[in-house]
Amino acid sequence: MNRAQGRTTLSHHIIQFCAFLRQKSFPIGPQEQQEALQALVDIDWKDSIQFKLVLQCTLCKSYEQFAQFDELYFHYWKSLSKSVDSKVKEVATAEQQPKPKPPSFQEIKNWLHGNQPPEEDVKMAQASDQESKNAADIRMINPTQLQAWREIIQLIEQMVKKLPSRRYVSSKSPRQLYFRATLNRNMRYGGELLELRFKEKKRNKTQIVLLCDVSKSMELYSKFVLHMMYMLQNGLFNLQCYAFSTSLYDVSKPLKSRDLQGALKALTQKVEGWSGGTNMGASLSQLLAGKGNRYLHSKTFVFIVSDGWDSGDIGQLNKSLRKLKSRVNKLIWINPLAQTSNYSPEVLGMKTALPYVDYLIPSMEVSGFKKWLRKILS
Repeated sequence: MNRAQGRTTLSHHIIQFCAFLRQKSFPIGPQEQQEALQALVDIDWKDSIQFKLVLQCTLCKSYEQFAQFDELYFHYWKSLSKSVDSKVKEVATAEQQPKPKPPSFQEIKNWLHGNQPPEEDVKMAQASDQESKNAADIRMINPTQLQAWREIIQLIEQMVKKLPSRRYVSSKSPRQLYFRATLNRNMRYGGELLELRFKEKKRNKTQIVLLCDVSKSMELYSKFVLHMMYMLQNGLFNLQCYAFSTSLYDVSKPLKSRDLQGALKALTQKVEGWSGGTNMGASLSQLLAGKGNRYLHSKTFVFIVSDGWDSGDIGQLNKSLRKLKSRVNKLIWINPLAQTSNYSPEVLGMKTALPYVDYLIPSMEVSGFKKWLRKILS
């Protein structure tokens, strides 16, 4: 059995899960780990309900821990299942073709382990409250993706242009007669209608605000997030871009560059909380109370890119989302975990956000994102 397969054994993941809970202040030591493993021997561990209840009973020591357990449990095992599946596939491919490992394997490995010593690699996909200054893995956009992003920009432009306006302005195009202006113009001819004037709906001064989660739990999707920020910032004239983790960072200026590598390098230097924790409530409060407040009005479309995992104050998150929703026209959330038709959020942050979301897009892939935008426009 190779190393990747050995590390996917149940006992190993139970120990990993215990260490993950320790990071969340659960007082779990070797004795608790042993009790959990022994208890699992006496049940059918393929029964997911029994499996969760046994771990909950053996690892929780207080009411507060018991209440937190469900959210932590589902987040850990859902993230782990995705990472392990990808890891095993990559190892099988490497055995058939003994060549350098493809970038996707390294990205998943970095996201899962964070390049930490074995005892620390259990921090996979978690939103700790510690800031981190790890640089992001940046790769160039290939021509096919570049064209797809251009089409996405056109679709977003179509979306915001659909916003209706009640005001009319003069137009050279003979679409609709501007009766009042026509009468005023023809007064010089004694009221004879010799010159016609036309009108059209006034273009709305729409605004787009893009908020991207760059915390540890989103590291697996970092390439999509980076490309999205860069392409939209340089393709839409009315876009304001922010990155957030435990704090909010205005990254509009660093991204405005023809040099992708240079722009993203400036971005990683500006965002101090890169690949760190997540505090959406505090970040949105900064947006509402800071300079970004001027971009939030009835003609604003807000895009939030996040898996919904949040370690901040849920009450503050709810309050900030309610205020944000009351200010803007549309709130569009892009969540890679919402890929099923009967999606039901398991993390508390996403549960809190969902009632305020107009459109939920479950794709962190360029073609999938484009397809969902077309669906919204249809």
